[in-house]
Order: sequence, then structure tokens, then C-alpha cells
Amino acid sequence: MKVYVGKFRYIYDGDTDVIVATTQERIEQELIKMAEQYTEYLDEDERNSLGKANTFNEWNDIGSNNEWFELQWQLCEVKSDGHILKYAMETI
Repeated sequence: MKVYVGKFRYIYDGDTDVIVATTQERIEQELIKMAEQYTEYLDEDERNSLGKANTFNEWNDIGSNNEWFELQWQLCEVKSDGHILKYAMETI
């Protein structure tokens, strides 16, 4: 079984939030949601200056260009019936 392990890394302190999904589309959707939540706290003018981001790459560019966050994912193979997060955490 293969799963996608996503990382939302805060650039200012290096903290990372980890999520797991079964498809590339789903992992990218979840990381985009996290990016949208991060920018909810900006005032309206700041949000408008970012432009309209719709794709994973556009959100990743916004995060890295402003030195806020980095979005990453990688495919990880689960080789046994052990808990799925064990394998996800090994990829980080």
C-alpha cells in the first residue's frame, strides 16, 4: 500500500505539521486548506495583494515567496499491517 505524506513547514521556526492521504489530489487539497487557513488572518489588502491562488504550486509559491510556509509531499510505501503513521513519520 502506498500513501502520500504531506508536510506543512513553518519557515520562521521550522515547525512542521504532518498529514497523510491516499491520493496525490487529496494530499494537495489538504495542504492547500492549511495554506488558506494560514492566510485567513491577513487583512483584506494583504490578501488581495497575494492574488488568486488555485493550485498547489501557486500556494507553495505564495508561502515561500513571503517566507511563511513550505508545502511538500512524498509518496511512502507501507510494507506491513503496522500503524500507518509509523511509516509516515519515518519519511520526515
